[in-house]
Amino acid sequence: MGAIQSVSLPSGVTCRVCECNKKCYARRLERRRKSVREAYRNNLEILTTESDTYWREVEAAIMLSRYFRFHVSGDIPDATYLWRMVEVARRNPHCEILCFTKKYELVNDLLRNAVQLPSNLHMVFSAWRGLNMGNPFNLPEAHVRYRDGTTTAREDAKECGGNCVDCAIVDDGCWSLKAGEQVVFNEH
Repeated sequence: MGAIQSVSLPSGVTCRVCECNKKCYARRLERRRKSVREAYRNNLEILTTESDTYWREVEAAIMLSRYFRFHVSGDIPDATYLWRMVEVARRNPHCEILCFTKKYELVNDLLRNAVQLPSNLHMVFSAWRGLNMGNPFNLPEAHVRYRDGTTTAREDAKECGGNCVDCAIVDDGCWSLKAGEQVVFNEH
């Protein structure tokens, strides 16, 4: 992630169950790096036991940032968490906030209730082979190019350069995906 601030939760714990859990890069990283594993667990502990503290710390990081990413590891735990993300984004329009999610139902339910995502909250549905992605609101999508060369992405999908900082600086890639656009990245 480089210079881009982020917050993550433990892999698997807040994620939906799907085949991606078996190949999760975040899970591998957590196994290899005790400090990362402990930081993500600490984030979840604070979220669970002191929710207001968690959100104050997240918002403080966002207030001081131009770009912020939710969940390099983990996913949106529940509807309340998603609503808090929306509120924080609304209060901090100077910061571009990116979130990849496989919790399609949570986001779709929010949008069905006529809640509009702030323009600085870039919600990207993350695809995985065999996972049914309901995307009735035509949100941007991220697709994997698997090691065998196959992908679920369309031919016109943007190619991920692999560096979030570079994309943010040039207003390209995931930070600027429009409705219905896709990005494809190599399995990692």
